[in-house]
Amino acid sequence: MIKRLVPLLSLLFFSNVAAEPTVWLAKKGDLSFALMGSVHMGKPSFYPLPDEIIHHFQRSKGLIVEADLFSDTNISIPTGQASQTFLNATEQHTLNDIAKDVHLPSLALQNMPPWQAAMAIQQAQTSQMGLQPQLGIDVHFLTLAQEKNIPIIALETMQQQLNFITSMKDDGLPLLLDTLNHWEEAQTVLPCMIDAWAAGDSQALTDIVEDMMEDSGELEEVIITDRNRHWTETLSDTRKFGNGTYTIVVGALHLYGQEGLLDMLKNKGFEVRALNKGHSVECVNTLPK
Repeated sequence: MIKRLVPLLSLLFFSNVAAEPTVWLAKKGDLSFALMGSVHMGKPSFYPLPDEIIHHFQRSKGLIVEADLFSDTNISIPTGQASQTFLNATEQHTLNDIAKDVHLPSLALQNMPPWQAAMAIQQAQTSQMGLQPQLGIDVHFLTLAQEKNIPIIALETMQQQLNFITSMKDDGLPLLLDTLNHWEEAQTVLPCMIDAWAAGDSQALTDIVEDMMEDSGELEEVIITDRNRHWTETLSDTRKFGNGTYTIVVGALHLYGQEGLLDMLKNKGFEVRALNKGHSVECVNTLPK
C-alpha cells in the first residue's frame, strides 16, 4: 500500500454517502471516554453524525480535543529559510508542477520555509475540492460545546501544534519532501481514507495507518506517535480524569494501529469497544502497493 503520507493527513476528500464514522467507548472503572475520529474540514453530507456520539456528548463532563481552535489564538509564527535553499533541481521542478496543480504561485512557495510551503499546498488543495473548515468535525463539536456550556479540554495548544512542525530539521523540510514525493499517491490514498472514515470501516483505516507507519521516521514520530503517547498519559491520569463520561474528538488516524490511541488506552487497562457498526469499502484493495 503506502509507506509515507503523513503531511497530507488533514486533507479531506469527497465521499458519496452520509458519514457514519465508528464511535468507540473506552471504559475503566467509573471513567468513560466516547471517542470519534475527526476530519478537520468537511461538507454538509458528513452530518448528521451518529446517534452514539451525540448521546454521549450530551451528558459529557467535557469535550476533549487536540486544541481549542476558538479561544487559543495567541500563536507566534517563526521565520525560516526559503524552501529553494534546501531543494535540488528535481525537487524544485516537482514543486513548480504541484503549484500549477493547486493554482499557487511557485515563486511564493519557493520563498516560504518548507513547513509553510507544505501547509500552503495542503490548504490550496482542500480549497479546490470545495471542503470547508467551518464544517469540520472539530469545529462542529466545539460549537456545540459552547452552546451547551460543556467544558472544552485541549490536549495541546495551537502553538505546540505549530512547533511540532516548525521544529523539524531544516525548517520542516521532511514535511515538504514527503508532500512532493507522495503527491501522486495522495490522489488515490486520501479519498480512500475519507471513504473509510465515512463508512466506519475501522479495519481499512487500521490497514492504511499501519502501512503508513511501517519504517516510520522523524515525521511519523513527531506528528503521530509521540503525540498519541502524550495524550494517552494525560487521559489515563486519574488526577485529571477520575470518573464520569467525556467525549474525545481527535484526528481519525490518531485512533488506529498499534501506535494508535485505541490500542494505547487498552494497554492502560481500558476496555475498548465499538458502539456502532460500519461497512467495508473496496477502495483499500486498490491502493498502491
